Amino acid sequence: MNEHDEYMADFMTVFQTLERWGPSTDADSLKALSMLPITPTNIIDIGCGKGFSTRLLAQHTKAQIIAVDNEPSALDTLGERLAEQALDARVSLFCASMTELPFSPSSFDCVWSEGSAYVMGVEQALTQWRPLLKEHGCMVISDLVWLTDNPSSDSIAFWKNEYADMQTVSTRLTQMQQAGFDVIDHFTLSERAWFDYYQPLKARVADVKASMPNSAAIADLEREIEIYERYLGEFGYHMFVLHKTT
Repeated sequence: MNEHDEYMADFMTVFQTLERWGPSTDADSLKALSMLPITPTNIIDIGCGKGFSTRLLAQHTKAQIIAVDNEPSALDTLGERLAEQALDARVSLFCASMTELPFSPSSFDCVWSEGSAYVMGVEQALTQWRPLLKEHGCMVISDLVWLTDNPSSDSIAFWKNEYADMQTVSTRLTQMQQAGFDVIDHFTLSERAWFDYYQPLKARVADVKASMPNSAAIADLEREIEIYERYLGEFGYHMFVLHKTT
């Protein structure tokens, strides 16, 4: 096992038992859904993870939904949860890379992606996913952004390494308009979204640290938790609700 594989194995050891793989709450997701100017009938949830947003969309719409992630274990968990809640009839699961989605243009009237577009780059995601939308379709994306023009040096140093393309809200809004979208609305996720993610993560890291004391992944996660506890408010996750222009 090479160094990268070992890092990712340690990373998944931590996250395998966690429910949320990023900051989010049902309330924030439903707020974004309520802002859509259309009633979606075909939704793709890209980077769905264990599918909190997928299940909410299945519960609160009558749409056919395709949930996509490249982690098979996450999709397995999602499939089990959907079956338990009798939501599986309208949801199809696809294990695929978000950069190589096997779907035809104009297949969906809503693209949904919470906390995952950064993986390929938000600008690239906007450009590459836009053709999947039907005319007047909508896109909902959440992204980590700067909430101040003067963040601390510690925050800058940390996020420069972890997310080099992190931008301000105004920069993202400009990029979205340039990519061919009208911005319907946008808002910063609640502090609860962070608490519900980081408190279980902190407990899990503490549980497994003794069994992998020299893990680079554990060290990085501990540093991330420290940055969150000290500087949340300088940065935050932001939800963008977009409408495809003609």
